Amino acid sequence: MRDVVRVFSAGSLRHAMPEIAAAFEEGTGIAVSLELGPAGLLRERIEAGEPFDLFASANMAHPERLVSLGLAREATCFARNRLAIIARTDLGLTAETIADVLSKPWIRIGTSTPGDDPSGDYAFAMFDLLDAGHPGLGKALKARALQLVGGRHSPPGRSATELIADGTVDLFLSYVSNARLHESDPRFNVVDLPSYLSPEIIYGVALSSAKENATKAFRFLLSERAQPIFLANGFLPKQAFGSFSRMSG
Repeated sequence: MRDVVRVFSAGSLRHAMPEIAAAFEEGTGIAVSLELGPAGLLRERIEAGEPFDLFASANMAHPERLVSLGLAREATCFARNRLAIIARTDLGLTAETIADVLSKPWIRIGTSTPGDDPSGDYAFAMFDLLDAGHPGLGKALKARALQLVGGRHSPPGRSATELIADGTVDLFLSYVSNARLHESDPRFNVVDLPSYLSPEIIYGVALSSAKENATKAFRFLLSERAQPIFLANGFLPKQAFGSFSRMSG
C-alpha cells in the first residue's frame, strides 16, 4: 500500500482542495489526508514538528518561511484570489461607496484574524490602500475591525454570512471565492473590490521533501488538470505569478 500524502490546507480552499485531492487519488491511486484550517496556525503546527507533505497557504509568506527554516524544499504559487465585501443588502453598498460606508462609525466591520489567517492580513492591507485616498481612515478601520474568525481564540463554526445575519456585523471582508457563493441570497450584497483597493492575493504551496508521492501531489496541484478546478471554485489562474518560486539551498 502506498503512503498517504498528508496535506495541510488553508480553509478558504475548503471547496477546491477536496476536489483536487479526489482527482489526484483517482488518477494515481495515492490516498490523500486533508486537513483544513487558518494558514498561519497550520504553519505554526508545522514549525512545532507536525509532519506534512504539502502545505497549501493563502499567501506566499508562510510557505517561504518554511523553506527558509529548512522545513520545506520548495514554495511556489498555485492560484490567486481577490477580496470582496459581503454586506447587508439594506446598506446599499457599491464599489463606488466603499469608503463612505466604511467611514461611518456605526458600521460594524468583520474580518478574519491577521497573523493567524492571511484573509485578515489582506483585509488590513485593503485598509492601508484605502488610507492612501482617505488619510487616517485606514488606521481607524483597523481599530474598529472585529476579528471574528480564523484566529486561535475564534469561536468555532461561525461564518461571515452567519455573523451578518445574526447582527454581529454589518459587513465582512471575504475572499471572492467564498463571497460568490452568496450572490443569490437576497439578504446579502456581494461587492468585488475595485483594483485600487485590491491587495495582491497569491496562494502558495510548500513541498516538504523529495518523497515520490508528495512530489507527485505537488506537481498535480500545479498541473493543467488542477487549474480548471480552482477556476471553477472562484480562484484566478497562477500564471501571472509564475516567478513566485523558492527552493531551499
